[in-house]
Amino acid sequence: MGFATSLRSAARNLIETFGNTATIYSYSSATKTTNDEGDITVSSWGSGTSIKVADNQNIKDSLTQDIQGLENLGNDEKIVKDNVTVTVNDRLTVDGVNYKVTELSPTRTQDVLVVQTIKVIKVTDTTNW
Repeated sequence: MGFATSLRSAARNLIETFGNTATIYSYSSATKTTNDEGDITVSSWGSGTSIKVADNQNIKDSLTQDIQGLENLGNDEKIVKDNVTVTVNDRLTVDGVNYKVTELSPTRTQDVLVVQTIKVIKVTDTTNW
């Protein structure tokens, strides 16, 4: 257990030191309306929480896309600390870019949550969720 908590502490320090400042907005706390077709519109995200996130991009894949002229569709992965509350459909804003959280993947060692990897997609309209 000591190894796992040391690893978690190191991960927290790395994310805090090298991560980007971001804001997470809870989907469950947002003010939402649903139309007759079932489409959900968010009229207010409320207040966000400031967190740190680190990019989890595969540099080799990014370089290959650039060389081949492929477009980056904005799908991405971010790493957040173990003690950050994040769920699917939450809104993440990093450097003025908005993302929708689509998937969560916890990383555990010896039954200790070390970090969370979140898959996100870039969005331009934060009202149609």
